[in-house]
Amino acid sequence: MLPTKILAIGAGGLQRALTHEFVHILNERNLYNGGIFVGQPRGTEKADAFNQQNGTYHVVTFDLSGIHGIRQVSSVVGATTLATEAGREQFYAQTENPLDLILIGVTEAGIAKGELAMDVLDETLYRYFCQHGTDTTLCVINTDNLRNNGDVIRDILCNAYPKRSDDYAAWLETSVGFLNEMGDRLVPQVYAVPDEIQASARAQIRGQDELITYAETLPATPLILEDLDDMLRVPFGELDDYGVIVSQESIEPYHDWKLLLVNSVHVPGITHKGTLSDIEYVNEAASHPTFAPHLERLMHGYAEIVAADIPIAGKSARAYTLEFVDRIRKVKDDNARINIIETVKLRERAADIVRSPNYDASTELFKSDFAYSFATVLRFLTPHAISSLDDYTGITDTGTAYEIRDPDRTIQDILRGAFGASEIDVEDRIKAIFSNAALWSPAGATSPVSLNQNQDFMERVGQYYHRLVNGETCLAVLEGISRK
Repeated sequence: MLPTKILAIGAGGLQRALTHEFVHILNERNLYNGGIFVGQPRGTEKADAFNQQNGTYHVVTFDLSGIHGIRQVSSVVGATTLATEAGREQFYAQTENPLDLILIGVTEAGIAKGELAMDVLDETLYRYFCQHGTDTTLCVINTDNLRNNGDVIRDILCNAYPKRSDDYAAWLETSVGFLNEMGDRLVPQVYAVPDEIQASARAQIRGQDELITYAETLPATPLILEDLDDMLRVPFGELDDYGVIVSQESIEPYHDWKLLLVNSVHVPGITHKGTLSDIEYVNEAASHPTFAPHLERLMHGYAEIVAADIPIAGKSARAYTLEFVDRIRKVKDDNARINIIETVKLRERAADIVRSPNYDASTELFKSDFAYSFATVLRFLTPHAISSLDDYTGITDTGTAYEIRDPDRTIQDILRGAFGASEIDVEDRIKAIFSNAALWSPAGATSPVSLNQNQDFMERVGQYYHRLVNGETCLAVLEGISRK
């Protein structure tokens, strides 16, 4: 059995089809000899399955044309739930092992003081320090795609959590490498995978597997790690044939490209428009005869701004983003999985475009496409109920109800009651949203910046949002834009 050298907070599909699979490949090539112990933040079903299956599961590579490969992965050596005190203690007990790495793979909503995953990370690091002392080193990787995600984790632990001791604080600052990371692979929920793909996969896999992970073929660059101080002992950099990069230089330009040219294809690009139009799946929305050319125009405009603001020598921003548009059309994935934590996503994926010095040079059509896209997310975040202030349910263009799951209720509360609102009323609400610097600046920013300086964009968003809450559908509004 592999020795436990990695702890993973989170048991989701992206971990299983990215870092866990890469650790498996390293072990298989005799480049590493380490196993992963998993802590499932909520519930027990994945932890139970890991233990029942001795940590083995399968990653099924597929697209809408069929299955392209199945890999059996066996890098996990144990698992527990983090939802109970007994489960957490079992996880903390793993700190007795000499560890190389802690992975934290939870969504943006879980990266904050007081959230379960961060509380567990704080306690895990302290227990490890107590076990191994000041001379040991360790790395932490946050595999969610927040900008400068390693720095975000470090700042929360060092500044928001109580200082346990001077020695521990010094160790946290100097001996723990919080690596900035960029990960990229589409991993849809199992229920979104076509039945025939699932049936074919199960027919090819011997025995029961409750952790089958369906994913697209690995993209050209699935994982980039910023290891400025050369602290990482897991040799991910040896996987250059898989496009993995471990850099001793800043990866900020690559992370910016990922957020602005890949993640923005989903939000604000297509998923909310799809949901509001009662199109359940991302690939169908991205291939829709009206939405498809709009999405390509939108991302072409994004690419021109990003290439001017954040050039990367030898790389085409337009080719990079349109490649991802093509990728999402090939993999069945549901919009609902992606439509969550919208406030953070808009800040990370749209605010830089709004504030860009190159915005003014964009075409009129791009400005319309972009403002419309932003307005559709605001329309999605508009609660339908007026009287019940704790009811955060939205309604699609055809009357279907859906849950608004963004935990930050600021925008939702500002927009409550906006259906049927006048242009002046809408203008006031949009100004309140755009002028709120806390919404558009990273937590702890020394100089918070609002979006209301871009009057052109704010006015365009207000006009489209007014139409969207006064009886016009997403498709109808977009058809008018596309005809210009």
